[in-house]
Amino acid sequence: MTDRHNIYELFEEIHMEAFANKTVGEMLEELDRLIGPFSSLSDGELVTRLSGYKKSPYHVQ
Repeated sequence: MTDRHNIYELFEEIHMEAFANKTVGEMLEELDRLIGPFSSLSDGELVTRLSGYKKSPYHVQ
């Protein structure tokens, strides 16, 4: 359950920082394209990739 909670928090933070002018759906589509298809990632791997994206210098648009 911890991974699930982390995923939601990371989505929220990334949305505010990098995709503030986009809808949640647009943000999810873009992240799915950028960090890999969500459907093939475990919760732990998704947390790792979202954290990496959030820490990357190019994530702020």
